[in-house]
Amino acid sequence: MGSMQSESKVIYSKNKFYSNVQFSFKGKGVARLMSRNMHTGTIISLIDSTVSNIDFKKKRYSIKTFDQILEDKTDSSNQNDNNGEENSDDQNINEESVKYTISEKPEIINGFEAYKLTVEKNGTSVIWFSKIMKEPDFVLKIKNGIKSFQNSWSNISTDLTEYGVDKDSIIIKMTTESKDGTFNFDLISFKRRSANDKELLVPEDFKKVRKI
Repeated sequence: MGSMQSESKVIYSKNKFYSNVQFSFKGKGVARLMSRNMHTGTIISLIDSTVSNIDFKKKRYSIKTFDQILEDKTDSSNQNDNNGEENSDDQNINEESVKYTISEKPEIINGFEAYKLTVEKNGTSVIWFSKIMKEPDFVLKIKNGIKSFQNSWSNISTDLTEYGVDKDSIIIKMTTESKDGTFNFDLISFKRRSANDKELLVPEDFKKVRKI
């Protein structure tokens, strides 16, 4: 079908979440029509309860409040519920048992010491996580505060507590295989530092628009 490549940078401060994502998809055959290159960003601020979506290629951005986003989600959810009422009786949900194992010894993955977690649940996921590197408390706090407004797959934040892994553990690498395809994630760098405030702001020369 084609090849996909993505590179992302994620920054957390005590009151803000920032992501900068470059995404490229090169399709083959019919899928070439879906080929695209994107460079987008998101700033979620707990200071003024807003979400800014950024298009770095077009130098544009839009802003919505938390209330506006939740209202849009509610409207969309109600519409989907109404559309699915006729088919609800035909749906069969099969709960598969979960099997998982965790390696006893660490290995070096992407330059980090990591343990291997293998999960069999609607497919197979292999996750390497660190017991040494931990997410700061303020990162966990802001993740809880923005989880209703951030759905980016580029920001890997999988809850591993059901497998006995600490909630503040850092995921180093993840590979998931299912009937829908294969997904890969690799952590290249992880830094604890004071974020440059300018990195957490929309560039001054970008144009504000109604919607991105």
